Amino acid sequence: MKKTAGFVLAIVLLVAASFGQSLGNGAQVAESDGKLRWSQCAFGPDGVLHVIYGDDTDTGDSIWYVNFNGSTSSTPLALTPSGMRGTRPGIGVNRKGSVIAAWGTGADKGIYMRIYNPQTKTWGATEAVEIGYGFEEPAPVLDDIGNIYVFWSDANGYAYTRLKINGVWENHVRMTAGYGKQGGITVGTDGWIWTVWREKIGSNYKNFWSKRTKTTAWTGATILTSGGGSSSHPIITVGPNNVPVVVWGDIDQALENGCEVKLMRPGIDTTRELLIPFAMQHYPRVAVDANNKIHVALQLGGGDYGDGFRYTNNVTGSWSPVQTILGSLPKLPGISADPFGNVAVCQTSYVTATNKTKVHIYSLTALSLHYFYPPTSPASTIQTKGVRKVPEVSYSLSWAANPLNNDQYLQGYVIYVKEGTGAYQPLLTVNKATFTALFKYTDLSKKRRFAITTLAVGGGESDLVEF
Repeated sequence: MKKTAGFVLAIVLLVAASFGQSLGNGAQVAESDGKLRWSQCAFGPDGVLHVIYGDDTDTGDSIWYVNFNGSTSSTPLALTPSGMRGTRPGIGVNRKGSVIAAWGTGADKGIYMRIYNPQTKTWGATEAVEIGYGFEEPAPVLDDIGNIYVFWSDANGYAYTRLKINGVWENHVRMTAGYGKQGGITVGTDGWIWTVWREKIGSNYKNFWSKRTKTTAWTGATILTSGGGSSSHPIITVGPNNVPVVVWGDIDQALENGCEVKLMRPGIDTTRELLIPFAMQHYPRVAVDANNKIHVALQLGGGDYGDGFRYTNNVTGSWSPVQTILGSLPKLPGISADPFGNVAVCQTSYVTATNKTKVHIYSLTALSLHYFYPPTSPASTIQTKGVRKVPEVSYSLSWAANPLNNDQYLQGYVIYVKEGTGAYQPLLTVNKATFTALFKYTDLSKKRRFAITTLAVGGGESDLVEF
């Protein structure tokens, strides 16, 4: 099947709102014959938006990836290997620029993933997260040191998590005690890992949450929502303040033709905020920006097809008027925010007349890129003393700020060291006003090399430069 990419400024705004509260800047990033669905997106540390989506009509039901830098999009890439039928993908990006993509396969009830290495600019091999325990709606997360966290559910009504810590997969954990499905997982910079899921209690569904660290087990399941009616499609994220945010749909069983969209901060606040009043709407998705403001997008229309997406945020302190952007058979939108003010939503839309589906991106402002350059003038001096008594070697390092960087987005510098033929490891992080460092060692037998990166406010780093 032919895949093409382009950039088309085309957008229909049905509800106008004040500047900074409504999405615009429409851009087409991919197009295909037939039906594309289940688009999700995530910003990298440089402002590039990474998008994943499924092709329900392509031979093999392939999973595709494309990225968008604000003006041009990459050539769409098929992530699934030949012969593998993938469905309902998820995507995540860590603050170092590594991308994780995951999808399910019905043939072996498996969850698979691939990881993009920003240094080599290549995608790694396909790896199984788990086989035989379900294949629906994987939510993958990758932390800054490469640990992997995945949530998914299966057609039998079970929800699972599995973690890969320090390169080793733990056993999967079934989160649901009874029948349930749908949910998500996230990890904060404070080390807490959070997950939510939907589970049937009596005749209704309720949402539950649990948390853990890399070295502890999941806490007992805690009910997130109570009262009458059912809850659906919970999703979770954390902001820069490490406060977890869950968004879901509350269903009125007597009506059965829509839901209210609500928000809660599990473990922090039991207040249930109403974000979007009752309507036929499904699959809310949530992102938190650099100022800990919340942005929510969800599918408008029936759960299996849809008529576009709806969007709101609390940038001004209260929830903005709901904005609607039409689309055809989108299934659900994706949403992401970064530390530099970028906020974007992706959506697929089918065009009946041409039998093609377009993948679009919409953003609050024109997307801005933020590349960070390494420090300049790296220099080092080495001094050895006390050879006869207590040996000591001192490494005195100095550097200068790179004038190409925007100072308002800088956090500091990260100094790395490697011993012998080993790899560089982070040694010290200093603030952006610091331009020297001194390290002393008593073991003179090891050969040491030092390097440094510029550290951005969002945690992203420049390339390494050696002293």
